[in-house]
Amino acid sequence: MKSNRLIPVVMAAAGFVTIVVGIHQGLVHVAPGYEGTIMSGWDGDLSHDEVLLAQLGAVGVGGAVAALRWKRLASIPVVVGSIVLFYAFRAILGQFRSSYPLYREYSLQPPGSQEYTVMIILGAEPFILVVGGLLLMGAGIAGSKLEPLRGKATR
Repeated sequence: MKSNRLIPVVMAAAGFVTIVVGIHQGLVHVAPGYEGTIMSGWDGDLSHDEVLLAQLGAVGVGGAVAALRWKRLASIPVVVGSIVLFYAFRAILGQFRSSYPLYREYSLQPPGSQEYTVMIILGAEPFILVVGGLLLMGAGIAGSKLEPLRGKATR
């Protein structure tokens, strides 16, 4: 069936779009019901890591397209998806190891104001990036299962 040939490309494109949407989300947020905002410096332009993740997602799509012709290149989306997953898990681990741990209440007293309680939770970014990475890995695996195109198309 020829219609199955585009499944890896569609999966890789969906993974790329998911990564682009994910990098525009916040890594951490103040939990609902608590007052406060997070001043992380990430409110402006995208960081170098986030731009790199988007570029890697585009490389993963290119690898999925190239895998239609050369089967060995199906490893590119798998590697790119693994890098995206590594980044997401590294960011989550870094937040759990920070001085203000996630999902625990703690008190803050900024200079010149009252003490208040706050809880920081994970935002949508790491979860969306995991989905994008898994889609890219799935595109590579699906691309490796296809027979490569050789010469002219025949019935």
